[in-house]
Amino acid sequence: MAKKKILAINWRDIKNPEAGGAELYHHEIFKRLNERDYEVTFLSHRVQGLPNEEFIDGVRTVRIGNKFLFNFSVHSYVKEHCKEYDLVVENLNKIPFFTPTCLKGTKSLHMVMHFFRKSIFRETVFPIALYVYLMERAVALFYRNQNFLAISESTKAEIDDMGIRYKQMFVVEPGIDTEYFHPTEAKANPPVISYVGRLMKYKNAQFVISAMPRLNELVPGIQLQIAGSGDFRPELEQMVEQLGVKDSVQFLGRVSEDEKRNLLSRSSLFINPSFKEGWGINNIEANLCGTISLSNNVAGLKDSVIDGVTGLLYENDDVEGFCQKAASVLHDKERLAKLEANAKERALGMSWDAMTDKMQKAVEACLNS
Repeated sequence: MAKKKILAINWRDIKNPEAGGAELYHHEIFKRLNERDYEVTFLSHRVQGLPNEEFIDGVRTVRIGNKFLFNFSVHSYVKEHCKEYDLVVENLNKIPFFTPTCLKGTKSLHMVMHFFRKSIFRETVFPIALYVYLMERAVALFYRNQNFLAISESTKAEIDDMGIRYKQMFVVEPGIDTEYFHPTEAKANPPVISYVGRLMKYKNAQFVISAMPRLNELVPGIQLQIAGSGDFRPELEQMVEQLGVKDSVQFLGRVSEDEKRNLLSRSSLFINPSFKEGWGINNIEANLCGTISLSNNVAGLKDSVIDGVTGLLYENDDVEGFCQKAASVLHDKERLAKLEANAKERALGMSWDAMTDKMQKAVEACLNS
């Protein structure tokens, strides 16, 4: 029997220099589906130095358009090629592609990592922010009665809150490489807390830096190690200078996966301060490395961290509350060890294969609807 053909659309593919958690999710799940009863084609925007078409981990990858106008390129491509596929899977990450207007009867599934909503106005200049905001609001109009997939219960609730009337809804959380992520280094002494992610304004690494003067009072000698790159790094470095915490904050730059694993292992706390996430895969990576997360109590992050069970949540912008929670658990080794054990046990059940099983059920339900 011929394999069912899937067109999986995302702004970036896994080889894109700007690839992040959304691209990892997309790649790991769909490459596994490609090894099962499906033939998957990835569609993403062109990148200088990468071919317009290649196979990555056995999956045909097609690159069209550019990073700024890819949404228009997708619309033309889907209109011309949709009949070649049994299912079109669109990742509504950033600006939607409005594929329902050109599917010509082909079955579809629309994935949502998260919507920026009003948080986009923290991230970029007003005209661009307004454009993204309005495009997201248009989803409720153009995607009525479509199949949707969310990566967390918080994202599902957000879809409901935006008034999107869907046909079917599925929830498939991000998976994790449960064999690769494990402790590789002893915990640092004095303790290290870490941030891993893009240095963008909405990722909110500035919050952790702002907390360091007070945290140093509560936990003398504590170090913050920041891994990642992004446009907001100069502002963060300036902030470190202004607060006088240069001796306790290190910028590691973009790190390899091995370096990230080592960092997560030697950290006593992984800090996830983002204003907005669909899930928080770095929290689970940290858990497998024996480290709990202290995360902002916002949509997505409150799904990947079970407060008081697998980690801790603090209230947005509450520096004193954050510092008190961090210091309290760092000074209570017995409680910290219990949280670490709970977090690791939960994370071990979230392999990519397990999440691909859930995705396959969603795909089959869409194909048979």
